[in-house]
Amino acid sequence: MIWRFGDLVIGAVVIAAAVADLRARQIPNWLTLPAMAAGLVLNGLWGLGFLPALWGMLVALVLFAMFFAVGFMGAGDGKLMGAVGAFVGWPAITTVIVLVALAGGAAALLVAWRKGALAAALRSTLGLLWDMLRLRWRAVAERSDVREPGRLRLPYGVAIALGTLVFLLYSPR
Repeated sequence: MIWRFGDLVIGAVVIAAAVADLRARQIPNWLTLPAMAAGLVLNGLWGLGFLPALWGMLVALVLFAMFFAVGFMGAGDGKLMGAVGAFVGWPAITTVIVLVALAGGAAALLVAWRKGALAAALRSTLGLLWDMLRLRWRAVAERSDVREPGRLRLPYGVAIALGTLVFLLYSPR
């Protein structure tokens, strides 16, 4: 396995973001915004090229902005995924998003189980999926408001870090 400089940079960024999210439940802009710029510059000069990096960043930002808009996660999560997209580029960001979703789903099940709320979390998830299939976005937003007191919260930066690191370690790039 050959590690590229960009892999080391984004690996360090996602680890730092996961630690920050665990400690403060927030991923700082001073970490994510320069990382997005660095991914674009590094790929533009020596890597995949500027356009694949830009597309990777934009796809991640737009997708995670939608998740933020309906209350699934915080804005820092989206900016962190934008930074990951700037480093891995298009179309690799799609693989990273799937890995992150798998890590996040597994972590959510574990958190719900440990809190004794697994059955309720599964019912809520099925309700969310049903509302999304019927394009009932207001119902999705009402059901998924993570800012509401008493809701189970998952520091999603950890899932983003795990999915990204798995991709960096095992991707045949």
